[in-house]
Amino acid sequence: MDLEKLFRPKSMAVVGVSKSNNLSPGRIILLKNEFEMNVDVYGIHPTGGAIEGIPLYKSLDELPVKPDILAIAVGPDDTLSYIEQCVQYDIPASIIIGGGFAEIGGKGIERQQKLEKIAFENDIAVLGPNCIGVYSPPLIDTVFLPTERITRPPKGSVALISQSGGVLIDQFFVKFKERNIGVSTAVSIGNRAVVDETMLLEYFSKVDPDTSNIAFYLEGFKEDGARKFLNLAKQSEDTVIAYFGGITAQGKVATQSHTASLGGNLKVLSGALKQFYIIQPHSERELLTELKVFDVLSHKQKPFGQNTVTFGDVAVLSVSGGHGVLCADMLKDYGLKAVQFSDEEKEDMYELMNPVAREIASFNNPIDLTGSVLDKDIESIIEYLSGLERIECILLLLLPYPPNISFQIGRRITNVVANKRKPIITFIPYVEKYQMIIESLEIGNIPVFHSIKEVVQAASALKTRTRFQNLKRENIFWEDR
Repeated sequence: MDLEKLFRPKSMAVVGVSKSNNLSPGRIILLKNEFEMNVDVYGIHPTGGAIEGIPLYKSLDELPVKPDILAIAVGPDDTLSYIEQCVQYDIPASIIIGGGFAEIGGKGIERQQKLEKIAFENDIAVLGPNCIGVYSPPLIDTVFLPTERITRPPKGSVALISQSGGVLIDQFFVKFKERNIGVSTAVSIGNRAVVDETMLLEYFSKVDPDTSNIAFYLEGFKEDGARKFLNLAKQSEDTVIAYFGGITAQGKVATQSHTASLGGNLKVLSGALKQFYIIQPHSERELLTELKVFDVLSHKQKPFGQNTVTFGDVAVLSVSGGHGVLCADMLKDYGLKAVQFSDEEKEDMYELMNPVAREIASFNNPIDLTGSVLDKDIESIIEYLSGLERIECILLLLLPYPPNISFQIGRRITNVVANKRKPIITFIPYVEKYQMIIESLEIGNIPVFHSIKEVVQAASALKTRTRFQNLKRENIFWEDR
């Protein structure tokens, strides 16, 4: 099957385009792709005509070109007829928006079995049914919601695959935009009758050049598909993250009526994911934190070398003693450790500070530079810490409240990091007035989070990823600490 046609089509046809209902899914998909995306799109309506200046064709055989993909937004029985026409007209890919298949049981299961038979026998890459399809900017967007009602994430390195369209649009698109997490392609797989998580993992791992992080929201593996998925993840050079719903008794019941899924046993599932080097977040926020740090550090290929955080040895640098204490309290739970400074190193840092701040600052770990700190002090201490080889990552708790911290601090820190190649993860409150500082840092591959806990989780995620990457290469060179 040619999955490339699902995500990088040159042309698309849409069936189910209403001329009377402005909010019908087919009409929204047609107009959105005509006016907002780069794909050549054609609408199908049994009586022809036009909407908003776009001509409508009565049938697929009237189209001026053979489309790469057919978006189907009609009832389930008519859907099967159009899949048969994909065979007839040699259309290699299709997205089925509507439901009425395995998720309703009974006759729906029979429909889905027929759909699978047609697609697999003729190599038609069918996404769905019961899905919102694909968001692959700037080429195609089959999300059947008006653009003004949804939030689109920025372009980036994360391929996002979700079994639930609602979770994709609300939990991921909105929060990706808030946190500036970039998406290469987003896919809603619904019932995954044909194209499933395993096919998508293989495509994004081996084919798509824009993806380096692959994230899944699943409600269980497709039956008999877990083993292949796990092996592909173990072989992948990309970072693979899987977040599961439907793992409690009540959740399993819910998934049966949602996307006809089979939920798994949490303990067995977690063990399998770890064994095959798949990162498993334990909460939605942890998932977002991990994807944020992975995405920012993927903008530039290996900005901090091969092994980012191997042992979890960190330095905590703060302008507030209380923030440093809170951060230090969390380190052990996340497999991190604050390095101990020698008296000589503490004296070195003392000499780097301005005369007022040095007398009240603390140079233990966490380091408290106090509210008397200047831009130059932060810059100098980061440069010094970056030169200490045993420090693998700096956790910077940067509160821009002190009057002597300027809005140029982000750029100044970025310049230090560019020369020293030491990863820094930063906490800055997500307040609009500090956006200039945040942007300056993230342009320099320094991820910024809005809570101390997220900073610690991000460093821990880098440690997990470093370990998994080395295990994949059979490059085992550390001792467990």
